Amino acid sequence: MQPSTAPATPTEDPEEVRFRTRMEQIGGPKRRRRRSGDEEDDQKDRGFRLGWFGWLLVDAFIILATVGTVLTWPPIENCRAQEKSVGFYAGETVGQCIRRGIGQRIVNADQRIKMMLRGSGH
Repeated sequence: MQPSTAPATPTEDPEEVRFRTRMEQIGGPKRRRRRSGDEEDDQKDRGFRLGWFGWLLVDAFIILATVGTVLTWPPIENCRAQEKSVGFYAGETVGQCIRRGIGQRIVNADQRIKMMLRGSGH
């Protein structure tokens, strides 16, 4: 009988040893098993992540900030320019001018939306 060329245990096989070593280096099946310490390390590796609700809040904030800027910027600039060039009537302030301008822009936007919904004002 010929002696067996296969080793008695799989860990003695050089190809098996190379395979296991390579799998450990690239994070093979052992990486999927999680222990409490490994989860913290994985969280550090991932970086900053938000779920769908977090991104929904971020998107809503961006939209509200954009709409707010579009509504407020022109009245603020107009009132500051008026203050520098002409001034205001007695008792009127920059804040009152800005609030009146923003209110007027909101009313105009509301009227335009209503006209679009009714299909009038083309």
